[in-house]
Amino acid sequence: MKLLVDEAIWGAPELFGPLGDVRTFDGRRLRPDDLEDADALIVRSVSPVGEPLLDGSAVRFVGAASSGIDHVDRQYLASRGITLADAAGGNAVTVAEYVAAALWVMARRCRRPLEELTLGVVGVGRIGSIVADFAAGLDMKVVGCDPPRRSAGDAGLVDFPALADAADIVTLHVPLTRDGPDATADVVDAAWLGRLRPGAWLVNTSRGGVVREDHLLAAIADGRIGGCVLDVWRGEPDVNRELLAAADIATPHIAGQSIEARRRAALMIRDALARHLGIPGHVSGTTGAAQTAGSIGVPPVRTTIADPGSIGACPLRREARSRVPPVSRPTAATIAAIRSTLDLEAVSRAMKAELSPAAGPEAFDALRARFANRRETISRP
Repeated sequence: MKLLVDEAIWGAPELFGPLGDVRTFDGRRLRPDDLEDADALIVRSVSPVGEPLLDGSAVRFVGAASSGIDHVDRQYLASRGITLADAAGGNAVTVAEYVAAALWVMARRCRRPLEELTLGVVGVGRIGSIVADFAAGLDMKVVGCDPPRRSAGDAGLVDFPALADAADIVTLHVPLTRDGPDATADVVDAAWLGRLRPGAWLVNTSRGGVVREDHLLAAIADGRIGGCVLDVWRGEPDVNRELLAAADIATPHIAGQSIEARRRAALMIRDALARHLGIPGHVSGTTGAAQTAGSIGVPPVRTTIADPGSIGACPLRREARSRVPPVSRPTAATIAAIRSTLDLEAVSRAMKAELSPAAGPEAFDALRARFANRRETISRP
């Protein structure tokens, strides 16, 4: 069994060594020729995986050590009978801590107490549900929007336009999808931004393609957006320098990066590959911060989601939280602890200084690598 593993994945090649002959690669430079004789491919979000890469290869398993899988052509993999595994939920706590830190920074800068503001959470899944819990712990009112769940009958959720009307802050936690009635590509556009309360804040830690960057720039310029926190960018690692300058907090796709999250992702994929191969004895048990999909299940929770007109309970489905470690709601003290490990203002200053117009795409990846080793604070599984 020959395994091709991104060199930046935690524990590679030692973690995957017991499962086969491991060869590592640079995720930004993966080419079809690299897949010669490979039976399994383990990638991060920086590597597009589809027919151009896999055509003619012997790969039968693809592991995406990331929460989102918009870089993977799932339809093509299914047509070839290639097994796909992902690490959805493995970085949920890490992203939620980033959002909490960002809200604290913006509240201090704008001199607006968080408990007086309404947070709109778009996407109340693995990550968004924890963000909603965090916000409730900070005495914020929370409005939830999740079109697929709302269509399925989940109570207490509003539609996307109504969320814009109701929220002082909007945080995005959706996958990047281009097809279907609930496609998210370019969903944050001029029409939707125009519905926001004047001076609203926008936080995007999902995917850059969810936002029309030119429309966001116009909304910042006219004051519709009074605070902008961006961790993801259209066309990464190439970043819109005008939007970089305009953002209040700009970071190089690090919201989901922590030592714990990277461990979880790697172990989740390692365990999935072991199951695919039918190899016993390699599924992780309780291993501290390195628990995986099969071992960190938690019971369903009920998160209070505030409708503009009423407050209801939104039962989150087990699958939405099955890979997420249990967390405690933060207090002012725990927010201070998060800030001690995640200084977003320092990261933003570094990004704005080092991603000058003359800097090449490699500067983005260098920044991302520099800030990849923070620790989770609120909960460690």
